[in-house]
Amino acid sequence: MADNNKKPTLLVTGASGGMGRACALLAAGKGYDLILSDLHSDKLAQLAKECVARGATTRCLPLDLADADAIRRFAAELGSTELDAIIHTAGLSPRMADWQKVVQVDLIAAVDLLEQLRPILLPGGCALAISSMSGHMVPPNPSLEQLLGQPLNPLLLQQLEEQQSQVLNIPGLGYAYAKRALTTWVKGTAMAWGKEGKRLVSLSPGLIDTPMGQLEAEGDPQGHLGRLGLVSLGREGQPREIAAAALFLVSPDASYISGCDLLVDGGCVGTLQTRQP
Repeated sequence: MADNNKKPTLLVTGASGGMGRACALLAAGKGYDLILSDLHSDKLAQLAKECVARGATTRCLPLDLADADAIRRFAAELGSTELDAIIHTAGLSPRMADWQKVVQVDLIAAVDLLEQLRPILLPGGCALAISSMSGHMVPPNPSLEQLLGQPLNPLLLQQLEEQQSQVLNIPGLGYAYAKRALTTWVKGTAMAWGKEGKRLVSLSPGLIDTPMGQLEAEGDPQGHLGRLGLVSLGREGQPREIAAAALFLVSPDASYISGCDLLVDGGCVGTLQTRQP
């Protein structure tokens, strides 16, 4: 017999980052038990204390998404743990690595991780991948997107290097097309997950006031101001605003939402797509 008093369990990756931390703290206050993962075990330990103080049973597991073997070990360590929800926030921004590592972490590892966790996500559960508004801001590139549409192809990075390096070497485009491909994968894979009673969604943040966001802004202050000028609300978003949207999407309140991407960008992409030349 099902235990109706059992608290739901949420896995948050990238939990020590700005958005991951906000998701974990909000979820703890909403009655979730938590599994927190990230590279930075010291930050995870501090976050875990804060989540426990809010009433959550909390477990911490290290995870290096740049290491495919580490992803397999992570999934194996979770074993038969039953998850009600997954919020995958871990990733790299454009200035944190070259395009090869960005594609490896933000697309290949993201898909690999979610597929390896799929068996332990309970029916009725939801996995959410954090994408980016950048994926909505680049033009279609059919030949590049055809390659990125097979994220678990073991030759993907080699093929990208041979066929698409001219595009991907342009700063920021590797990140943008990797995130675009991630949202496309979510849309195309949701049917298979749905047959198991599971939902799959993505969320594309805009300009968010996080350490990663600050790194990007400081690296390109003029570009940042230009993008901020497209935001209809006239400000950066806060991590708690991303967390609120993410927690809604993985909750039973969003039970008919799957196979789609939610833009949480203050209207930036809408302005860009509809403004007059």
